[in-house]
Amino acid sequence: MSENKALSVFMTGANGGMGKAVTRLLCQKEVASIVMAARDANKAALARDELLKMQALGSHISTQLIAAKGDFDMNAPDKIEAAIKALPDDIQFDVVFLQAGGVVFSKDYETVKWNGHVIEKTIFQNVIGAHITLFFLKKYQKLAPNVRVVYAGGEGARGIPGMIKVPSFTSANALREYIFNKSNTEQYHPMNAIGVSKFMGALWTMALAKKEANMEVIWFSPGLTYGTDGLMDLPIVKRWVMENIMFKLMQLLGKAQSPQQGAQKFVDCLLGKVGKNGEVIGAPKGKTLGALMDQIPMNPALNDLALQNEFWSILKEVEGEN
Repeated sequence: MSENKALSVFMTGANGGMGKAVTRLLCQKEVASIVMAARDANKAALARDELLKMQALGSHISTQLIAAKGDFDMNAPDKIEAAIKALPDDIQFDVVFLQAGGVVFSKDYETVKWNGHVIEKTIFQNVIGAHITLFFLKKYQKLAPNVRVVYAGGEGARGIPGMIKVPSFTSANALREYIFNKSNTEQYHPMNAIGVSKFMGALWTMALAKKEANMEVIWFSPGLTYGTDGLMDLPIVKRWVMENIMFKLMQLLGKAQSPQQGAQKFVDCLLGKVGKNGEVIGAPKGKTLGALMDQIPMNPALNDLALQNEFWSILKEVEGEN
């Protein structure tokens, strides 16, 4: 990649704990500009203003921080397109960081309706929204040549013992029926659903890496990180318990890390120090944190070309354009 000072970065979910932590570190690297996108444009502006006031971002930092003016709601493609049209005309992005989404805490499967389809919500807001964002960035010529795209993965893509079962599908049709919410007879489990969405994100990454000649695409997880706003939709009492007891305990046991620690790993990936085109990188097998490793051998379904091709076909259907 080019020198840091020449880079322009686009980031979804920039108002969350991880987004702000990554932005702070990128500013210290003195990249040229960072466009901060959020579900609500006002929240993006507040996050930018908060960062500008921090002493760590003193006047000697030359990075231009820009709050996206539109609403990057990962469940609303029409809002995403409008928001991308409103991006600055004079910037093409060298780096795209797709990390918006989160767990859908519900008693049953929820769905999103788009282009005549009814789609499982966790997959939509974690993967399809990211795909549509990249699709419109490309359509409206917001991507620089050889852009580096980093998708925020998660170890749930290959399963975590005691937390998330290993995502697997018996056939391409089974995958299709799950996404279109036609055969979800198994009781809904929020953590299993987020694992499936991260699995789909890996399929997307590997398919896209093969199909886009002028783009690097990497699925990357720094390991389990607390304080990222991923639990924002959890009931307040349960969220407090998770953040102040469970995650603190996991941190003491070396199974979770702070947003600052996770952010440094993401920055290394965004700047090209870690990860190559089509790679799926995260923590060691059976663990939530540790040395970064290839995730694909940990779940054979990740290497299933029929599943990759089927998911790509579904994305093109949902996208609505060829």
